[in-house]
Amino acid sequence: MRHKSDLFYRAFSRSLAGWLAASLLAACPLPVQARLLLPDQRDEVIRRAHVWQQVDVASMDLLNGPTGEGFHRVGEEIACKYEEKDPRKPIGGSAKKFPCGDAAGTRLKVKYDPEKNPEVFGEVAGTRLFWALGFYAEKMYSVKIVCDNCPVDPFVSSSTPRAKRVFEPATVQTRLRGEEVSIVENEGWTFDKLDQIDEKAGGSSKAEVDAFKLLAVFVNHGDNTVNQQRLLCPEGDPACGRPIMYVADLGGTFGGTGYYTSFRNWSKKAAIWKDPAGCLADFKGTSPRLVDPKIGEAGRKFLADLMAKLSDKQIRDLFAGARFDVLGKFERPILGKDGRVRKVTIDDWVRVFKDKRDQIMKAKCPP
Repeated sequence: MRHKSDLFYRAFSRSLAGWLAASLLAACPLPVQARLLLPDQRDEVIRRAHVWQQVDVASMDLLNGPTGEGFHRVGEEIACKYEEKDPRKPIGGSAKKFPCGDAAGTRLKVKYDPEKNPEVFGEVAGTRLFWALGFYAEKMYSVKIVCDNCPVDPFVSSSTPRAKRVFEPATVQTRLRGEEVSIVENEGWTFDKLDQIDEKAGGSSKAEVDAFKLLAVFVNHGDNTVNQQRLLCPEGDPACGRPIMYVADLGGTFGGTGYYTSFRNWSKKAAIWKDPAGCLADFKGTSPRLVDPKIGEAGRKFLADLMAKLSDKQIRDLFAGARFDVLGKFERPILGKDGRVRKVTIDDWVRVFKDKRDQIMKAKCPP
């Protein structure tokens, strides 16, 4: 009797087209499934991948975010019941989080503890900006969680005493629906893989790919190791004719050398360009696969044109919807123009955002 793994690899020795027809058509439309591929087969999917879709930037609601399944207005109260820890359903990661079931039976992944967990702010702002500009991102909402039968600190310990506890602001996530494609389970892709995308094979253009890289530099997506990005065959596309590549975890954004969200770090990392004349971006994260990327003029202009469509209100809403007003209470004070020490405000974030945007808009890159 053959081992299951032998049968698995025998099946995947067929052509990619045959695999897609046989496997993806049979896939159940669950929120996220996983499909393991051989390296050459995954590379073929990447060649046809997309990082961007057309959106009307000026109409995007950056305060409340994308509507539809899993939508929650900023600050909305969500009642849920604490889900007991189950090693068969790990929630992963090191940032404070816990699973909680709402009245509809949806399993929510709640990130909390805003004073010590800056992902509560950065991940909402990061995903919201990517989404508003048309780059694929998961939905993140800043809400008020009322957790029934909850431990004092549910990420640290599930022991008693239990009580109804409030976490605010906290975040909940709605994942992109589809089938994840990888070589090893739960492994994503590194940024050098973006260079394999081929417009002639049906993938994104070089301009879209460069714009995607430059946006990662803009938000300082510093925690960009392989497990933070995903390749997905989206739901409703059974033949995987338009796979997408996206950042699944944008928690480590709007920071600096210490990539977690911090006004001091993001404002100190003032320069977008390491070499403005050559359009060599100034960037170094946790992965060596995206260091000081070179951006072509078409990609710079592509992102600049998108960002130019953002109104002052939308930029302010970006930070308000991610509750950066609360973040300001925990950050180190700054010196105002009047010489007085004060808290960081949303207006400070807006100012730095626009300064960095101007660097992109005013640059002129080689082709």
